[in-house]
Amino acid sequence: HAKDALDLAQVQETTKQLAKEEKIKEYELGIKQMDIERMRAEQEERRKTMAEEAKHNQQKAQYQDQLARKRYEDQLSQQRSVNDENLRRQEESVKKQEALRKKTIEYEAQLKHQNEMKKLEAELKGKAKIERENRDIRLEQIKVEAAERRQTILESIKTAGSILGTGINTFISDWDRVTAAAAGITLFAFGIYAARQATGVVGRYIEARLGKPSLIRETSRLTAVGAVRHPIL
Repeated sequence: HAKDALDLAQVQETTKQLAKEEKIKEYELGIKQMDIERMRAEQEERRKTMAEEAKHNQQKAQYQDQLARKRYEDQLSQQRSVNDENLRRQEESVKKQEALRKKTIEYEAQLKHQNEMKKLEAELKGKAKIERENRDIRLEQIKVEAAERRQTILESIKTAGSILGTGINTFISDWDRVTAAAAGITLFAFGIYAARQATGVVGRYIEARLGKPSLIRETSRLTAVGAVRHPIL
């Protein structure tokens, strides 16, 4: 019986040992399962974290893109404003330059016109002065010629009167006196004719050069003719 008891005890001990080993295996299996679950949870958490980070990065990238777009639009708007301002200033500058150029052209034209008018006035004054001087010289010549003709006529008349005063007989007896008298009478007649013609020419010349009214011209002509017809007076 002792042997059976020992065998039973060994069997029981073996059974206990097997049960213990089974429990150990179950424990180890549970630990492995827990590790697997933990690793799965960690992986899930990591996946979620990565997804969250990706979402955050995407949102951040979108926000930065929006900021970049806004900055670009602001820069474009600012550049357009600068370009518009520069264009406006250029247009104002062109207008001012055009106005200044037009004013300069008008001033130069006015100055040129004034200079031309002054030059024309000086030329007209010079011509008028020359004409006055020529007229004065011509009038003086006319006066001298008229005085010479008048003196010639007076001398012819005096010669004729002297011859008539000595008597017909003495006059006829002296052939030199006859010749002188004939020459005097001829000279007297020619002097009267020349005086009339000269008076007409002088009158027309004075009318043309001096431009006197018709009444004054006619009076002057009559006065000149009267002086020739009545030289002694």
